[in-house]
Amino acid sequence: MSNIKLDPVRLANALGLVTAAWYLICALLISTTPLFYMGMMRSWMHGFENSVWRVSPLPFGLGLYGFVTLTAAAWLTGYAFAYIYNSLGEKK
Repeated sequence: MSNIKLDPVRLANALGLVTAAWYLICALLISTTPLFYMGMMRSWMHGFENSVWRVSPLPFGLGLYGFVTLTAAAWLTGYAFAYIYNSLGEKK
């Protein structure tokens, strides 16, 4: 079995970029098609009733805050994943 190493920074960058793209796609969907978006979210949450949630415009500052913090959390997750993955594969 090969000993594949992951570059933590490359993996973290990739995960951060993918998460940032998903955030922007979700923001576009909720602003242009809120009923479709809410239906999709309900299906992803195993039918959890989300009709009590009110869809309202997201202030730019709050949206930017969510974008930055979610992207940072994804970057940290990617880095930690690669670090742990590499650590578990080390032979002593």
